[in-house]
Amino acid sequence: MESAPSRTAPRGRIAPAHPANSAWQTARMPADAISILEYESMIFGRHLAGFPGRSRRRGGVLDQSAYTLLSLLQAGGPTSVAELAAMTGLDASTLTRQTAALQRSGLADRIPDPDGGKARKFRVTDEGARLVDEERRASRTALDTLTADWPENDRAMLGALLARLNMAIEAHSGRSAWPRGKRGSDGGTESGTEAG
Repeated sequence: MESAPSRTAPRGRIAPAHPANSAWQTARMPADAISILEYESMIFGRHLAGFPGRSRRRGGVLDQSAYTLLSLLQAGGPTSVAELAAMTGLDASTLTRQTAALQRSGLADRIPDPDGGKARKFRVTDEGARLVDEERRASRTALDTLTADWPENDRAMLGALLARLNMAIEAHSGRSAWPRGKRGSDGGTESGTEAG
């Protein structure tokens, strides 16, 4: 019995996407737009898990939940657990654990509602802002490298289509919209909360 080709490559080299003369080359995949969108978004999600800001195990300083929550707090300003739940779809007990971890690490503070409401809110600390900005820069650098040979219009179109898809998901699911702010020339927001 013949063994399958190795999927490992020498350190510093990338293994081929699939072995030559394999079933990968002859597999039939549906060609309709929705099937392609579903399959490619699954692959994209898996690839993103390896980006900075997604996993400390891959060299990042923040895990996925910390990166996501700090990004939300940074873009949207002080936010309550209920507001975070409405955006993320996570339950309050999960968010309470995650925000408590951010507090213990000194990355977020719990403060009275600046608008005078009863619910206490979380805001990103200077250290939290520093770390999320560091992760974001690394993630953007990775995306810049991956799409370096793309025309700028293609990059802009992909970003616009992803935003459109995310907004459709928010509307369909009944979740609150994630803060996006007014886009600045550097790709950040001009809401005044981007830098924490």
